Amino acid sequence: MSTKLMSCVLAATATFCGMGQATAGMDATLWGIYSNDTKFNPKKVENAYLELEYSGQTGPIDWYGYFDAPKYFGGNDNITGVWDKDKNTSFMFMEHEPKLSFNRLTGKDLSVGPFKDWFIATDYILDAGNDVSTRQHTLYYGVGTSIDTHTKLGMNVNIYKKQQWENYGAPNAYTSNDGGRLQVQFFYPIYSFANGGSVNYFTFSNYDFGSKLGDQTLQATGKATRTNEAFVSTHIFSYNLKSFRAYTAARYFHNGSQFKDGAITNWGSGDFAQDSTGWGYYIGLGYKF
Repeated sequence: MSTKLMSCVLAATATFCGMGQATAGMDATLWGIYSNDTKFNPKKVENAYLELEYSGQTGPIDWYGYFDAPKYFGGNDNITGVWDKDKNTSFMFMEHEPKLSFNRLTGKDLSVGPFKDWFIATDYILDAGNDVSTRQHTLYYGVGTSIDTHTKLGMNVNIYKKQQWENYGAPNAYTSNDGGRLQVQFFYPIYSFANGGSVNYFTFSNYDFGSKLGDQTLQATGKATRTNEAFVSTHIFSYNLKSFRAYTAARYFHNGSQFKDGAITNWGSGDFAQDSTGWGYYIGLGYKF
């Protein structure tokens, strides 16, 4: 592992562990994950990577996030990772989604009909590459609500605005208002075992809208290779024990990462048709501590 990556992993772990010692209800899982045919890149990507995931609750704040070491166990040439020292590479990808509950902050029941709680919701994404072509830096911020479906089905809805800083060299970099995102989440507990294990279904869908990236790319290059909208829907089945976790997931992309599906482009090694619509797949095994 590179010195830079090791420093980041240790710092992230120390930050989480320190937070966990001071609060209750926090946990972390170390994952080994294999993914294939994901469409955040318009070329076929295979990635076997290491992930540190955390979640929990501190007073009025709900915590969730993760740190990824891309291509830690291997992958194809359409993605770079921690071992690609001689290339422009991404050595860590992270995402953090803290939410502030108004019900718990005020100590009052602010529910309105089926809307049980209200949140200030954020989603902060950083791809820590070593040059402008491998770095992304994005903040989504807005409001959210949890919805009582009067069944075991849990539901959350978040609506965000987007602040874009670096974006792999794309022309919408450093755009203070680059559209928004509608996020809908569902959770359903399928079955609980006598040994404490459980099988659950979780799905979330992100619809990105109102971006200027498609228009800016067309103006800058004369080619319609990016879009102003994108849609991603993720479907996860998980098995959970006290210390062991496993999951399998399917993720549907429509113009993933705002790459226009089927558009012809050239990244310096010949023309190719962008592949940004369809299904990608994940398998994960994790240890909770």
